[in-house]
Amino acid sequence: MRIFINLMTYNKTNIKPTGSNFGKISFPLGIRDSIASVEPDMVMPLIASICPAIGALATNVKVSVHGQMNSLNLISYIVGNAASGKGSLDPVIEAWMNEVRANDDVYHALEDDYRRLVRSGKKASDLPAEPKCPIRFLTLNTTVANLADRLANTAGSHAFSFTPEADTVAKRWKSSVSDFSVMIRQAYDASRYEREAHSTNAVTVHIRQLLWNVVMCGTHDALYRVISNFTDGLLTRVAIARMPDNTFQPLDASPRLLSEDAITNIARVAHLLPLMSGELYLDRLEAHGRRWLEKVRLAALKNDDHTMASQRMRICVTSQRMVTAVMLCAAAEKLLANNDVSTAEAALRNNPQLLQQMMTSLQSSSMLRIFDVIADSLLANVLDLFRDKIERSSQISSSSSRLSRGSNDTIFDSLPHEFNVINATIAKGGNASSNSVRMMLRNWTQQGLISRKGDDLYVKTA
Repeated sequence: MRIFINLMTYNKTNIKPTGSNFGKISFPLGIRDSIASVEPDMVMPLIASICPAIGALATNVKVSVHGQMNSLNLISYIVGNAASGKGSLDPVIEAWMNEVRANDDVYHALEDDYRRLVRSGKKASDLPAEPKCPIRFLTLNTTVANLADRLANTAGSHAFSFTPEADTVAKRWKSSVSDFSVMIRQAYDASRYEREAHSTNAVTVHIRQLLWNVVMCGTHDALYRVISNFTDGLLTRVAIARMPDNTFQPLDASPRLLSEDAITNIARVAHLLPLMSGELYLDRLEAHGRRWLEKVRLAALKNDDHTMASQRMRICVTSQRMVTAVMLCAAAEKLLANNDVSTAEAALRNNPQLLQQMMTSLQSSSMLRIFDVIADSLLANVLDLFRDKIERSSQISSSSSRLSRGSNDTIFDSLPHEFNVINATIAKGGNASSNSVRMMLRNWTQQGLISRKGDDLYVKTA
């Protein structure tokens, strides 16, 4: 509960949203190997980077969240100052996606051969059909049309994009950032994506379910250029993790690197993920997520915090997807514990119910603790980085006293058992409008926190 409490009402939170709050949690094979290659304060950025890769590899797995089946669709942005160590995530991502990269290299070679034939001057009638290759590791340094064409050819599997420089997106997509936003939002929801053109040479695609996981790394400036609209739903779909501030850190004499053993372990887990399939019902994780949502709802309600209340919903969904990705690696570790890779493959193929059985037993208190740290961190980051921008763009009133108010000293908690409108106005802040105070009191009444005792007198309910 402590981590949750620390971030409820702060604009500048006390929580370190980097990873130190994971404490002594033991992560599964592959993930703990990845963690060993970065500094301790980088655990959260690392988790936010590799979970979309894991979700893309486990393309045949779905998890029930709030009664709806979700593919493990994840969009992440790792934000940090220049030279903050974001580059150390690159080799980890490459290790997880190595098998996909190897397959893509074969397809790229086929496309290169075709281009050489076209450049050789052969007649169009003598050319073979242009290959439509299911390349899955997609660059963001391209056009909307090219990316749409690639996404339509992934044969129903997840595509994955990673850029160590989000400026690539901010600059390359500058004139069509709204298209990028739409594609990202539809990818998060796995919804239908269509693009039509009149010309027969232009790209026309009809994708029944857009499956595309994306990881971007960049500075704060690039973040605000990639997410420039705070009300269209893009922000709520992006998991934002923050690099630790290393401005005054001394240079490490022995920097952490990804070892050969770690690469091997990651490869073994990554190889099993595409073989996992099925619809998962994780009742303990679902119940835990609902409890987290309710805690945040009540904290936001008591402090009349519309921004926190609006951001919490998809953060819970994203966190459940990320924890499911972590649990899949734990399942892979169990399969590999006493078996070689081929035996583990056979076990998954021969028993369709095996994954559900394993995942049910893996809903441990440690996994639920991982959910808490991820969800709290994502909420802290979005409030710290975007609260002012959200409230300015949507004209939500923001109490100036929120900066110094603690979690156990919300507007609601600071009021006496019986209070009037003047008391509520003072508690909300001297600049609070009469309308915003009345709206706050109406919400509290509707939610059963207070009841009316007179024209301007209210009493807190038990």
